[in-house]
Amino acid sequence: MADQRKIVINQLHELNILLLHSKLKATRARTARRAAATVRNVDAARRGRPLMRPSKEQTESALHMFDCLSPSELSTLSEYLQRIIDNTDTRLLDEEITERRKAIHEFLMLDHSGTEAQE
Repeated sequence: MADQRKIVINQLHELNILLLHSKLKATRARTARRAAATVRNVDAARRGRPLMRPSKEQTESALHMFDCLSPSELSTLSEYLQRIIDNTDTRLLDEEITERRKAIHEFLMLDHSGTEAQE
């Protein structure tokens, strides 16, 4: 079971890397489109033509990753991922709360004149 979890974590890392690359690629494309539109608008302004409106086209390049899944599989995947996120958030929050309480306790146990307080 532990080996399977490691395999899944590695697969999630790979998917995360692919998603980050897709997002970076989309951001670069969007930046290039904006720059080209700016150049066209400056040129149009110089010629006295009306400015072009920005395109509402959104690049969603990562969507093709899920073309191999049916709608029911996508729904199941979404449910699984949400359960994983909820579980991770809960554990991380619990750990953070425990660490904060410990730090507060240690701070309160210090005598701020330079010596430790008696418990």
